[in-house]
Amino acid sequence: MMRDTKSSLNIGIMTNSNKIRGFIMIKLTILYFSILMVFSACSDYNDVDHSPSVIGDIADSDSWYDDMVDEVLEMRVIIPTPNDFNCTDFNDTNGTLRPCTLADINSDIDANDDYEPELHVNMQTDDFISPNEMMNASFEQKGKTTRKAKQKSYRIKLDSKENLYKDERTYQLNKHPYDNSRVRNKLAFDLLKTIPHITSLKTEFIHLDIDSSEHNISDENSSDYGLFTHVEKVGKEFLINRGWSKEDYLWKAQNFSFRLHAGLAIDKDGKPIDPEAFDSILERERGKDQTKLHEMLESVNSHDIDTVEKYFNRNNYLTWMAVNIVMGNKDTVSQNFFLYNPLYSDTFYFLPWDYDGAARANEEYGKPELGISNWWDVPLHKKFLSVKQNRKDLDDMVNNLRANYITPEIIQERLDIYKPLIEKYILRQPDNKLEYIEWQNEFNILIPRLEDNIANYKSQEGHPMSFWQVAEYNTTVDGLLNLAWGKSIDFEGDAITYDLVIATTPALSDTVIYHKEDIADIGIKNDIFLSVDIELEAGTYYMKVISREIENPTHYQIAFDQISETFLDDSGGLAYKTYFGVLEFVVE
Repeated sequence: MMRDTKSSLNIGIMTNSNKIRGFIMIKLTILYFSILMVFSACSDYNDVDHSPSVIGDIADSDSWYDDMVDEVLEMRVIIPTPNDFNCTDFNDTNGTLRPCTLADINSDIDANDDYEPELHVNMQTDDFISPNEMMNASFEQKGKTTRKAKQKSYRIKLDSKENLYKDERTYQLNKHPYDNSRVRNKLAFDLLKTIPHITSLKTEFIHLDIDSSEHNISDENSSDYGLFTHVEKVGKEFLINRGWSKEDYLWKAQNFSFRLHAGLAIDKDGKPIDPEAFDSILERERGKDQTKLHEMLESVNSHDIDTVEKYFNRNNYLTWMAVNIVMGNKDTVSQNFFLYNPLYSDTFYFLPWDYDGAARANEEYGKPELGISNWWDVPLHKKFLSVKQNRKDLDDMVNNLRANYITPEIIQERLDIYKPLIEKYILRQPDNKLEYIEWQNEFNILIPRLEDNIANYKSQEGHPMSFWQVAEYNTTVDGLLNLAWGKSIDFEGDAITYDLVIATTPALSDTVIYHKEDIADIGIKNDIFLSVDIELEAGTYYMKVISREIENPTHYQIAFDQISETFLDDSGGLAYKTYFGVLEFVVE
């Protein structure tokens, strides 16, 4: 019995030993394959090219522009009725869905609301042909302020991601209703093609014909929508067509001043907490993780003195700002530019956008817009321009551009090409809003205005920087008006004093109710405070502060604030008057 028990015990021990050895072998096998997978993953990671698309100075692709020709492209859009894209009636946006119409598209005048009608259309050119009944693109209105103009701009996006037209999927047809020359945008981007350290965009004059049953059949010209300028979309194809990674980051500035705005908040994964608020400030065109953007913004809004060197390419930054100075493109403070950040890179690049507002008449500019004070309110630019060497380098870049890339001779050469191409459209509907002689004047004045831009910029050297104003009437204390404005910075350190005017009309001169001169440049931190003992009745009032150098009063500055009034001119048309440096405030 003992032998049998011992034998049974030995058998049990052997069985357990085999189980243990088997268990160990399974564990070792799992460990082996786990290690193998780790090394394999590391190998796969290392096999991926992690070098950025752009290192150092940015350079555009010259070959991308090889197929550009100096002609007007004939484009036709066919809109079927009923359309297979649905939307609500533009007069009842909360109503029921039904097939969209061209009237819905043209009535979409608010770019910020939720009403976004689109049509499904057939787009054709002489070298991009498809059967009329085959819908191949979406069609919608584009722009922001231009939507309120009588003549609309449109965006056409091909359905196919593969069958593109000239390697572009999106055609952006800009009417430029506020550019009476109709060439400013194209001229700017044609000039930018030759300028180092910055990119351009492919542009093309387009004559658009829209075939729609909504048109008046008794008007044989109702389908002729006239002359447009296509400007290349900055998106995936923009990156691919320059040989860059489609995973690179692109943002379009909508109302972006390089501040850490609450709407730009992100979660731990770098995703916007409120995507709609985020895009209303800085629209995401490419890229998901916004962590790198936030790192840059934190540096901009800190005391870090190396922000530009760490996060921006110096030559690109200087070129972008100098181009805007030479071309007079002032509306680039918080919009009308893109930011580009290559994947695996810390560097952000400025990309130009929208130059139809460049080269305006002098009377349309306020004093802060004439020089570098135009960008002073932006933390990034303020940090950069506060350094004397940076201002010198910017001045050198302005002089270089004007001497070598944006010369009167080069501009005239381009204008001589444009004029015979577009003047036949300017002479007929729907683009003959000006008399021919008026259009010629607008066309020919572009070179003198660019000369004015340089003169304006030079005239502001040595002048102090601009500031904002605040006014609040204290209703709990009779007759106490609390005023504040930012200190006006003088780069040379010259002593500054301030003059103040308060009036009942924005023109100020004939309705002044308070005037004080030689207010000392003494305040708290970066602001000047003043309490005025004055009794004000309920109503609207206006204030204007002027800063000036004590020793050289011709060096002066006004506030960023401005107000505009609209009125009917002698011909019954809508006109406006802008009062620069004036703050409106209300006493209740």
